[in-house]
Amino acid sequence: MGNFKTIQYGIDPETGLIWSRCGSQVVVPILHFESMSVENNFEPKYFFEEMHIFEAIPAINAVKWTRKIPTEVKNIHREYWGMKPLKLKTN
Repeated sequence: MGNFKTIQYGIDPETGLIWSRCGSQVVVPILHFESMSVENNFEPKYFFEEMHIFEAIPAINAVKWTRKIPTEVKNIHREYWGMKPLKLKTN
């Protein structure tokens, strides 16, 4: 068998941010406060923090796991996990 990865996406109900899980690891978007300034109208920037799924307890218990995530957001997570991007749907 090949080295296949399965990715799950979840929404943190407190922040609305999207988490992803691959195997026993999860990545959580963390707000990078230092990059926010008057010059960029306090535009939020995020970075991923990766951790073992057990390190994310109890917060992970509140995450709502779903497939209903915008493709653009899925592709950000897929890139992080070293996966090929999904094709964007065109109307």
